[in-house]
Amino acid sequence: MIKLSPRLQIVYDMIPQCHSMADVGCDHGYLTIAALENNKADFAISMDVNKGPLNRAKDNIEAEGLSDKASFRLSDGLRELHPGEAEVICICGMGGALIKRIIKNDLSIAKSVEALIIEPQSEYFELRDFLKNEGFVIIDEELTMEENKIYPIIKLCYEQDVNKRPTYSAADLTYGPVIIKKAPELLKIFLDKNKSEYSTILCGLEEIQPKSDAIKNRQEELKRELQIISEIENLL
Repeated sequence: MIKLSPRLQIVYDMIPQCHSMADVGCDHGYLTIAALENNKADFAISMDVNKGPLNRAKDNIEAEGLSDKASFRLSDGLRELHPGEAEVICICGMGGALIKRIIKNDLSIAKSVEALIIEPQSEYFELRDFLKNEGFVIIDEELTMEENKIYPIIKLCYEQDVNKRPTYSAADLTYGPVIIKKAPELLKIFLDKNKSEYSTILCGLEEIQPKSDAIKNRQEELKRELQIISEIENLL
């Protein structure tokens, strides 16, 4: 039986029981193997934009005797996934800008699934803001740490009824509404890290004279980030 990393274990735990799932950016195929071995999914579609990772996933899945329950597709994001083929889509191990592009390019596919599980490694605010504007609702979130970097894993679904969509604050979009509510220890570590980093940069910018418009804008941005951190700390 495959043993998942703590990061992939969180993704796996968020996958609901389903007939079929798509693993976008499948890498070694471990998430697919775990889902099939434990009957979380009856069928899995492993997808990657590069042949190397896709072939590795195929070899690993075949070695576990699960190839009859899997399909392998060379695909730029969701391009080779057809409507109704998957009930769950997992997009993991990428920058937030790339995940945003993948979803935006095939928005109807992303909106059609029961659960969209993403693991962005950057641009959290921009990605959450985009998804909010497209009608996605955050169902669950967790923080994970890998190689000394903290980042979120987010489970969403599309909500067609505008009246049922929650309102998200700037703090929610930056750090995650569910994460803030759960207040895990990693959130406190994340906030402390960012506060120290932003404060240091801000102090350095204060010493620069004369200040260009770009520097002034950066100062205001950092002050907003520090205010958000302060607001969250007051809730914890």
